[in-house]
Amino acid sequence: MSGALKVRGLSVSPGDGDQVLNRVDLSVGEGSRLVVAGPSGAGKTTLLRAIAGLETPGEGTVELGDRALDDVPAHLRRIAMVFQEPRLLPHLSVLDNVALPMRASGADRQSRRNAAAGLLDEVGLDGMAERGVAGLSGGEQQRVSLARALCGDPELLLLDEPLAALDPNRREGLRELIVAIQEQRGLTTVLVTHDRSEAAEVGDSIALMIAGRIEQQDEPEALFERPASVAVARFFGTRNLIEIDGEGAGLWAIRPEHVVLGSGHHEGRVVEVAYRGSYLRVLVEWRGMRIEAHPQTACAPSVGEAIRFDLPEQALWRIPGGGPS
Repeated sequence: MSGALKVRGLSVSPGDGDQVLNRVDLSVGEGSRLVVAGPSGAGKTTLLRAIAGLETPGEGTVELGDRALDDVPAHLRRIAMVFQEPRLLPHLSVLDNVALPMRASGADRQSRRNAAAGLLDEVGLDGMAERGVAGLSGGEQQRVSLARALCGDPELLLLDEPLAALDPNRREGLRELIVAIQEQRGLTTVLVTHDRSEAAEVGDSIALMIAGRIEQQDEPEALFERPASVAVARFFGTRNLIEIDGEGAGLWAIRPEHVVLGSGHHEGRVVEVAYRGSYLRVLVEWRGMRIEAHPQTACAPSVGEAIRFDLPEQALWRIPGGGPS
């Protein structure tokens, strides 16, 4: 049975070195999916390791359900972790790799083989039980790693960028599998990624971590459309941060896809047009700034062209406390 996860004031300085986590607060509802997003070096992996009991915090608390985990060793926390690298044992078969958590807990051989076989079926690897792991693709190895994590019947599942090394097709398939299994089991899950699109697709909620702090935790739409800071806006692709006369003091954000080209109250000059597959990236020079728009490919202006554009009021968001960019 899963429980809600609560992290309060968690600070970590591995090996008494530089501080990696700085009083992190985080909450994950029972049976829900949280994605921790952020750039490389933000502290995302250290956060997962501290929750799992693999790093010792200098201060702060971790609670899972009604249990405080601060003094609970890693192997008793009922937390499973899937790493970016599958970390399978090459001398064991696929099935025996999956069954490792039950073997460690003392379950008899037949019980663990039955449980592991069922999990292999669940992750789409039925018929591969007796194969060696060396011949598996990266995606298949990660499915084995996921099945192994589930074999311990965890209350919390942590996934540290498990899709990062996969090609796009395998990444999409495994992402869909993770969501399907989480929803079917109602398993409280935290997944780490640096990919903002993946964060939006996977997370019931997203927490953006930058430099060891959580900048904002909310539903995906809020971080994309209603960023709490300039850092959040920039990470999630809102590059238009502007001051607008008559709209009040402060800094306003608008996503490129909401900028309307070809009509509107403002006029600028096109300085760049770049093809991006399903849309164009158009930069318009206006008032000493560059406004980015993402129109469809059929609406291509020319570089140097004077163009009217609109910044729809309903798509503008005032960044709390925002000042001039």
